[in-house]
Parts: sequence; structure tokens; C-alpha cells
Amino acid sequence: MVPYLLAALLLAQHAEPTQEQKQIASLVSQIRRLAASEPVVYGVDTRLRAADVLSAKYPKAAKDLLRDAQAALSGVTLPAEQDSLRVSIVQRMAPLDIDEAERLIGSIRRGGDEDYVAQAYDKLVEFLAGTRGNTREMISKGLAAGGFRSGSAAKLLADSKAADPAGAVALFSEILGAFPAQSPVERDVSYLLDCTKQIAALNLPLAVEAIDRALSAATSQKLRVEKAARRKMLKEIASELGSIDPGLLERYKSERDELAQALVAEDTPQTEAAHKDDVNPPDLSQMTYADALSFARKLEDSTERVAALIEIYRRETISPQQRSSVASEALTAATAMPLTNDRLTAMAMISRDFARINQPANAAFAAQLLSETFTKACDCEHVTCDRSGEKFDCVNLLDLFAEYLEEFKISAESMSINNISLEARMLIFKLYPLLGLKPPALWSLGN
Repeated sequence: MVPYLLAALLLAQHAEPTQEQKQIASLVSQIRRLAASEPVVYGVDTRLRAADVLSAKYPKAAKDLLRDAQAALSGVTLPAEQDSLRVSIVQRMAPLDIDEAERLIGSIRRGGDEDYVAQAYDKLVEFLAGTRGNTREMISKGLAAGGFRSGSAAKLLADSKAADPAGAVALFSEILGAFPAQSPVERDVSYLLDCTKQIAALNLPLAVEAIDRALSAATSQKLRVEKAARRKMLKEIASELGSIDPGLLERYKSERDELAQALVAEDTPQTEAAHKDDVNPPDLSQMTYADALSFARKLEDSTERVAALIEIYRRETISPQQRSSVASEALTAATAMPLTNDRLTAMAMISRDFARINQPANAAFAAQLLSETFTKACDCEHVTCDRSGEKFDCVNLLDLFAEYLEEFKISAESMSINNISLEARMLIFKLYPLLGLKPPALWSLGN
């Protein structure tokens, strides 16, 4: 693997590899090996993060990593995850090879609640805008390729309706032509109506044609939405018609019963949920240490109790022994919290605070508990895991944990944490100093 990488890195130089190049090649080889052994979505993320670091100085190696990531996507079982990750790959490939980046979009599925084709083309438009490339042409390509809900197209339409009315009308014609009339979703209809508002004063016939298409989609049985959502869309269509021409609205109401019925139907009255009177919690900072601690210990809700204990041990006026004691109590209380993002955040905060006050043993113990909690929450091997209705952004959480270890220069081994994905990310951090780069601004799960 290493000779292959050295050859790739030095393809353009035709020179004896430098010490830096040898070190980079060795690290990238290790990262690729680990990525291939990780759960698929974590392995893709590892390659993307490594490519980010290498792209400026070693674009060939970065491109190879992105191609590895693209090839690995066949192992991702959720179609939406596949396409979301493809958008990320397209974004990173654009500065390296925009033609290849555009070709990658061909494998993204069209339609659906998330318009990933439009998102991918928006990434290309964003890149071209930074290099003064032809953004208008790329917007047209995206619309023609089935990327309907284009953020860049909507922005250009809004920006050009006054400066270039003819150009705005031409762009809206393309947007209208890209409308997925055969398989629309609610967000497609909303997007078309928003764009129609921009063009109505410039070209009334075109605006009316767009409203016709939105109305046909909103009343079609192919659009599977709840009755209330359908009525809401019809009301938005009626509002747009009324703003253009009240007489036009009356004509549509006489011709389309669905529209007329939506305007007279009453919304189901909402029953106000019973709620407790808002009670402002006491200000712990105004209590003495002893009183605040006594109050925190009496809190029945484990999340509230942990938050109170963290606030207490962060006081600057308490002794190191008190700080350590209350922090340990907060960690114990955190283990009783339900398996939620709040529990992960609390454990991360406590571990980080132990590291800040130079108590590595306690920091390591807290980090081990954090790792165990993460493993329970994120055993689905997807980007996001759902546990009892709580969503965990698992790949991002792991990245943040790696950043925490890097921030305090703590090794996973010293915390007895054995995680191949964490190991891969710690190797990525080693790339930065070799390339003379500063790691990105680090932020952790807790403040």
C-alpha cells in the first residue's frame, strides 16, 4: 500500500520522496487501512476528513480517498444516507476535479423529501462562485438534471428580478420546466410557489402556468400528504392567485371545487394542552455553596440535578477538593440519566472539565463512561441512530470526541478506549503538523 501511495503522491514531481512525503504516505496508508475496517458510514467519513486535510498540498491523494469513499457507498444500506454522503463527496471533489464531481451526481437518486441532486449542484455552484466560474450555466445543468429545489436558482431569481428581468423570466422558465409533475412532494409545491411570487409581476402568463401546475400537484392523489397539509397548500395557492388578481382567484374557485372547499373548510380547533405554571428556578449563583449543593441533591429530575452540580463545581470560589468532589458526584448522577444526547453532553462536559483541572485519571474514567454510552446509543452503524425517539448524530459525535482528545492531547489508549474509528480520526490529526497546517477550530460536546 505504501509504495502505491508514494507513487501517487510523487506522480507529478518525478523526484525522490522527501521525509514529509514518506511520513504522509505512511499515515494515509494507515488511515485507509482503518477506514476499510470501520463500519461503512464511519469509514466514508474518515476518508472525507482525511481528504479535507490533504486536498491543498496532495490533491492526488485526496482524490483517491474520495474515490474510495464513493466506492464504499455501495455498502450503505439506507438510500438517503448514500445520497447525503454523495453530496459531501461532490463538495470535496469540486476543487480537485469539477468534471468528476459533476459526474458523481449522476448516481444520486432524483426526487424525495430531500432533493439531494439539487443540493449537490448547489455545492458546485458555490465552488464556481468562489472561483468566478460560470455559475449560471451550472444552475441550468442542475435543473436539467432533475435537481428541482435549487437554492442557488432561487437566490439568483430573487437577485435578478430587478437587475435583469429578462434573465429572471428565462431562469423561471427553466425552474418551471424542472418541476417533477409526475412525482411531486409537498416541498416541491412550496418551492414552486415561492419562486412564482418572484416572477408574477414580470410575466403573468408564466406565473399562472406555474400556479396551474402547483394546483394540479396539490390535488393529485399521487401527492401523499395528510388532509390538513393538502388544505394548507391549496390556501397558499389561493393566496398567490388573490395577490395577482382577485378576479382570477374567483374564476379558479368556480372552476376548481377543491380550491373553493379548502377556503371554506375550518381548521380543527386546537385544544390547549394543560401546562404547569412557569416557575423560574432559583438562581444557584446567589446561594452559598452549601445551600446550592443541598438544593441540587434534592432535585428529582436527574438531568436537572446534573446541570445544577456542573454549575456548582464550576464556581471559581470553591476549593480544588470541593470541585473534584462535586464533579465526581455529577458524573455519578449522569450515569442515572436516560440514554439521551443530554447524557452524552453532560459526560463530555465533566470529562473535559476534569482534564482542564489536570485530573487525568478522573477525565479518563469519565471518557470511558462517555464511550460506553456512545456505544449503546450508536450501535446501528448509520450516520444517525434512533433510540426510543431520541436521534443521535453518531458520526458527528465521534468526530467531536476525537477533537476533545486532540484538544487536551489525550490518547485513547491512556483512557483504555479501543475504537477503530477513534483511532482513525486521531491519525488524521497527525496530518496537520506534517503539512504545516493548524487543525480547525476545535469545539467539543460540552462547553
